[in-house]
Amino acid sequence: MSKTIRVGASYTIGSHILPGDPVIQLSNAMQSTIKIVIDSCDKIVGGVKRGELEIGLIETPVFDESLNYKKWMEDELVICSKTPLGESLGYEELSHCQLLCRNENSPTRMFISEFFHKHGLSYGDFHSLMEVNNTTSAIQGIKWSRPNRTHPTITIVSQLAIEEELNRKELYVSRIGNERLRRNFYLIYRKQDDVDQMDGIIKILSQWRE
Repeated sequence: MSKTIRVGASYTIGSHILPGDPVIQLSNAMQSTIKIVIDSCDKIVGGVKRGELEIGLIETPVFDESLNYKKWMEDELVICSKTPLGESLGYEELSHCQLLCRNENSPTRMFISEFFHKHGLSYGDFHSLMEVNNTTSAIQGIKWSRPNRTHPTITIVSQLAIEEELNRKELYVSRIGNERLRRNFYLIYRKQDDVDQMDGIIKILSQWRE
């Protein structure tokens, strides 16, 4: 495998979704070494645009006219907790929670803020806030949190990122009311790149969860 395919991935995708089968399948099918570069969405976009990365996988659509964007998969942001809190949480339940949230400049936090605004909520409605700078820190924070029935600790993260923990019943999910906080992951590449090669990569990455 003399050829190297450089794949840029956002923190959530690169740390919790892409490792394992997708990379192995891509490496075998393309007969190439796969190098994963994990960074913020805007830096992944810049890396693809400059040709430093063959392909990018991002969770926030930072659009650039020189790139092609294809929806890769649908994700849902969910409330994550160490103990079951119920399928649906209303304003009263949320107001008692300690929230592990992303920093103010995080695109994920901005996305969640827009959802809160539409439903008459805000970060100020929670009992307390603690900021973390990535998905891994948020998930680990919940795993190591102490049980607290009065003020349970929660975070809002990608459901795809905690699939294994949910299957092992190490973590639990709830939703805000009956609403679903859905978003799309995007696969990006330069418009002038080899069409056949990109179609092959896209096909592999699009089919691995089927």
